[in-house]
Parts: sequence; structure tokens; C-alpha cells
Amino acid sequence: MPSPLPAYAVPDVKPVGGTDDLRRVSYFGDQLATCAAVTAVLDRIPAVLTTIEEAWGRGHTLTITRADFCAQLSVGTSDGLNWGLGFADEVGLLVQPNHVPPSPESDSDDLLEEVLAAQLDVDSAYHYDREYFEVRMARVHRADEMLARWLDAIITAHRAFAGRRGIDLPY
Repeated sequence: MPSPLPAYAVPDVKPVGGTDDLRRVSYFGDQLATCAAVTAVLDRIPAVLTTIEEAWGRGHTLTITRADFCAQLSVGTSDGLNWGLGFADEVGLLVQPNHVPPSPESDSDDLLEEVLAAQLDVDSAYHYDREYFEVRMARVHRADEMLARWLDAIITAHRAFAGRRGIDLPY
């Protein structure tokens, strides 16, 4: 008889990483995009997101569709309390446009880390690496719930960054 799924695994969705007995699970955002918690966040954002500043110093902004945005995110855990949250470069440009290349006018605050830390049930949030965060929760959450929180944090940080630049986003 197979062992029951841990509380943090998503039923009927096979993790992209982890052990066969699901003691560690990892999911890409597009795997969880149809889960209710995730669609609720996706439905609140525009179909296309745009970076606030130039992408990679090439004199243009970058746009990313809602579906691509979600697909470029990942979440993983071994206990439902300690989560690794990651994103691809393009998503990073929505919330950290000054990291490539660094500039004297770069914001020193880590908006995304601050937004994550302020969420309900978050004990700690740490920006571990450029595109990777570690979050400790006060209680166990499922992977789709964590992805929804991750999406919400990125959008909130994107809006805050735009506000600092005096840009009124259409959403």
C-alpha cells in the first residue's frame, strides 16, 4: 500500500524533483497554474507584465505573459515548513531591475524579501541567492499555496518598486 501524501504535496500533480516517497517535493509554477490558490492570484494580474526599467541595459523593457511568468517560478520543500522559492532571470527583472548591471542609484532595500517576510504565517524570509529565497513558515502549507504566496509577493514587490519610481501601474 502506498504511503499517504505529505500535507505539503499537491494531489494528482507529480513533482519535478524530489524523492520517490515524496519526502522532498519541487514543482514548477506551470504545474500548479490550474490550482485554485494559484489561479486566484493569476486572475488579479494583467495578461502581460512589463519591467519598470531597461532589461539588461539594452535600452528596452521586457514584457512577460502571465503564463510565462508562472512557468518561470518554482517551489520546493521537504517538510512543508521550510521552502525554497526560485525564479528565472526575466521574473527577477520585475522586482530587482538594478541587479544587472548594478548602478549607483540602485535601491538598497530588498523589496521581495520584505514582502515575503511580512506575509501571514511567515517566520522568516531570506534572500539566499540572486534568484532563490528561503522561507520558514509557522505552519505547514501545500506547494500550490506557497506558489500563490510567491506570485503575490513578486507582484506586490513589483508594484512597490514602480511606486518608488513614480510609475502608476495599470493594475
